[in-house]
Amino acid sequence: MRSLFYDALEPQLRWENDLRVPYYADRVAVVASWSLNPRLSRSLSELVRQVSGRGYFVLLVSACPDPAPLEWAGEAPERVAILRKPNIGYDFGSWAAAYLAQPQLFEADRVLQLNDSLLGPFDRIDAVLDDFEGTYGDWWGMVRSTQFRDHLQSFVLGFTPAVLQSPDFQGFWRGVRIQGDKDEVIRRYELGLSALLYGEGFAGTALLEPQLVGTDHANPMITRWDAVLREGVPFIKRELITRPEIVPDGDRIPQRLRDEFGIEIADWL
Repeated sequence: MRSLFYDALEPQLRWENDLRVPYYADRVAVVASWSLNPRLSRSLSELVRQVSGRGYFVLLVSACPDPAPLEWAGEAPERVAILRKPNIGYDFGSWAAAYLAQPQLFEADRVLQLNDSLLGPFDRIDAVLDDFEGTYGDWWGMVRSTQFRDHLQSFVLGFTPAVLQSPDFQGFWRGVRIQGDKDEVIRRYELGLSALLYGEGFAGTALLEPQLVGTDHANPMITRWDAVLREGVPFIKRELITRPEIVPDGDRIPQRLRDEFGIEIADWL
């Protein structure tokens, strides 16, 4: 089965370096990123450095429209392949491009799938990765949400061979199409991926369950961001800073982060 999305996209892809995902890799992280300029944020740079430092080979899929080489904030991490693509398809388009350009991802022992919609990590992420690597489930998420319906939030997901080698999972990525808006991407792909995997009987676990931070039928990363930090998830959603009006007293979040966690959030944008 061919992918109409990938067939149209492939001529516009280019590799920024000579690295590629190893065949039969132990652990791989696929990171979807977008920025207006090639200067990578401290958040993305630190995330990739920490994941790489834990032994993950990193495939960074960048939708930056500026063709200049990407610039890391601080020391560049090792073992990072960089795939450049047009800014179409949102993060699921970037992940689909990664899987279809490097199908050996489906043969890895663990694949960690991330995007740059979070600010942080503000602390070590070893506990997060330990939870993924020790999961008893077939797939894993850093945070579960019951907003709309039960699903694992797509900004940090992890998959084991049971899922990676599933024809349904592979078909999901071949079926990704360009959608008109972000809400449709969430409905079809973020919620749709959870529905597909649960429907096929795959067990999904999460590091953070919404009940731990006292929320239900809401996005804990938005409504209980401070409790999420205290529970050991060292990130906040970027939109809390770029769109503070989405939560009460959102304009006070930078000062609260400074007072409670010693974080100067402007440094992480």
